[in-house]
Amino acid sequence: MSNNDFEATVRGRVIKFPVVDGLTPLELSVIVSQVEEKIKAIEEKTKVVDTSKLAIMAAFDFAVELDTLKQRSNTNLEADTKKLDEMVSCLEKSLEESKE
Repeated sequence: MSNNDFEATVRGRVIKFPVVDGLTPLELSVIVSQVEEKIKAIEEKTKVVDTSKLAIMAAFDFAVELDTLKQRSNTNLEADTKKLDEMVSCLEKSLEESKE
């Protein structure tokens, strides 16, 4: 195992994951646990036992969650930008009025 690998057990198999900059081994373990929990939940819900299929379904589920978070983040950014623009406009108006 190189310094760029993180080893964890998923579904009884030892797997080497690439290390992610900025994440500690504990954080990586939490992420692997989330993946394992997601696979288990999908397996229980669908009764699928094919590991490859479960992994793809889990990846899809995480991708849907990520897309939802991105959309929500973009919506929040747009709302924040609009609010800031309104505040700047009000401040500019107040400054102009105070000069008069």
